[in-house]
Amino acid sequence: MHLIDSRAELDRVVRELEEGSTFYLDTEFEATREGTTLCVMQLSSGGSIHLIDALRLSDLAPLTRALGKADAEWVLHAGQQDVPLLVDRLKLETPPRLFDTQVAWGLTSAEPSVSLAYLQFRMLGLRSGKAHQADDWKRRPLPDSQLAYAASDIEHLPEMHAELRKKLESLGRLDIVREASADLTWPSSDPPEPIALEDFRNAWQLDVHSQAALRFLITWHNELSPRERRFAPEQKTLLSIAARLPESGADLARIKGVPRRWAQEQGERLVGRLMRATAEADGSRFVPIDPPPYATFEEIRIDAWLAFLRAEVCTALTVAPELALPGRVLKKLRRALLEHESFDAAVNATLGGWRHRLLAEAMAKVAAREPPPA
Repeated sequence: MHLIDSRAELDRVVRELEEGSTFYLDTEFEATREGTTLCVMQLSSGGSIHLIDALRLSDLAPLTRALGKADAEWVLHAGQQDVPLLVDRLKLETPPRLFDTQVAWGLTSAEPSVSLAYLQFRMLGLRSGKAHQADDWKRRPLPDSQLAYAASDIEHLPEMHAELRKKLESLGRLDIVREASADLTWPSSDPPEPIALEDFRNAWQLDVHSQAALRFLITWHNELSPRERRFAPEQKTLLSIAARLPESGADLARIKGVPRRWAQEQGERLVGRLMRATAEADGSRFVPIDPPPYATFEEIRIDAWLAFLRAEVCTALTVAPELALPGRVLKKLRRALLEHESFDAAVNATLGGWRHRLLAEAMAKVAAREPPPA
């Protein structure tokens, strides 16, 4: 087995792959604060396994003749990082149909986020080692043992895909696994949920200038597109930026949680706008924020009931609770219930797409039997 690192070899692989429509993929990459570098791409249509040298082959676009076809389906395990990387390197607008075996397992069991090695053991009885899990994928040449490890990551995906697909079809969840796989591995084109000052628990500790900075950063963050948010600092980092009030792009880059490459490209511009916002802060109109309570008994009762609801619904449907009703979804449902919306209205406002189709009816049955606390 060897790395495919020439255009002639790549074209040969593409001609072979064009015969198929289901593709089994994985990637090996190096992630640093500067960004993520795709090093090796593992690829098969169910037969031969091809290892593509993504460092030496700067142009992977020829692969789109197969991987970008209208009827293509990508089968991966835990593709949250793989899918965006591949879409970017293949210069696709969006990924094709996706089937994530980790998601599929969570739609048929209590277990979310299982490793590939664990799933292979549970489904096929295979034990795999971790000898090369932390290897350097940028070095060249790669030893045969490392290449074999890379190939093994997709070797058994066809068998697992077939078995999981059969089980999901019997449950009527084949469309759901595809929609959920896309939802969990590719940023939505829907406008992201806006954030507000109330989302920052410790905002009450900010002085007049830092509070003005945070208000500016919230507005800035809400105006970013889903793609821009992928590369920008995460929401939780905004409070640190506001508290520190960086005076240069270099200062910004030193704050934990700020991607270095993004700071190099966008930092000076953002810091300039941030400094203008703080300079315009009017101390005479500053209103201190009172700290919110850490807990109320009303919230404690709602949280206990939501935990009961999640356990009952997911047990009845045989789905992993953390997949079907993750914390962020429960938090949104909790907020709706605390605002005294009816249960049905709260569910409809909280759940959309595959989650609503999968869960809403079962949730209504549990709520009818055991209503939420008044």
